[in-house]
Amino acid sequence: MYSALLFKEWLKTRRVFFVALIVSLLVAGYVILTMNSHISANGVNILWLGMILKDCSFVDPVKYLPLAIGMALGIAQMAPEMSHKRLKLTLHLPYPHSRLVSLMLATGTIQLLVIFVLQAIVIAVYDATILPGEMVWRVLLTMLPWYLAGICAYLCVSAVCLEGTWYTRVILSLLGITLMMVMFLKPGVMAAYNSMIIVIIILILILAVLSFGSIARFKEGLQD
Repeated sequence: MYSALLFKEWLKTRRVFFVALIVSLLVAGYVILTMNSHISANGVNILWLGMILKDCSFVDPVKYLPLAIGMALGIAQMAPEMSHKRLKLTLHLPYPHSRLVSLMLATGTIQLLVIFVLQAIVIAVYDATILPGEMVWRVLLTMLPWYLAGICAYLCVSAVCLEGTWYTRVILSLLGITLMMVMFLKPGVMAAYNSMIIVIIILILILAVLSFGSIARFKEGLQD
């Protein structure tokens, strides 16, 4: 049963996963080419000065990509459950509902983590050849809130898709949008969210719990 459920989730998301992975790696390549071009034109010392004095991270092309990927994956995975009435059939399977939702969310979240981690590794490996370790770490911390925003977008879309009432969908959407906006309040500043990362992760975990509430309301027949 467990393997069959995993395979079902993979069938829904595999196309989005591979497209998102390819696009993420292409964007990572663009970031590398941009930095390499800057070094060729001005020298590595000027690049260092720009990063230290002007907070230039050179990873701005990454900024909104995780957000788009999270939304796309959430729609690909969860929308068919509602539009094709699959969720009602799925909930009749001899499998605990809480584990079922956990499996669905874990599948999508792991796929996002694979995409984001691979992109970050590609950028970090290149940066490590031209920057000291501390600067590489600051670049990764700069991208971390954007990756968290992608996970937040996925969880928000999942909760909204699984929710049966429009009133609650609006509330969930507003909560998710507010949390995602927080992660883009400090543009252009490297490692600006260091002191807030733990709080953001806790809020994202709370958002994940909301999907369980959506399933519970669906089981109770609360649908528009």
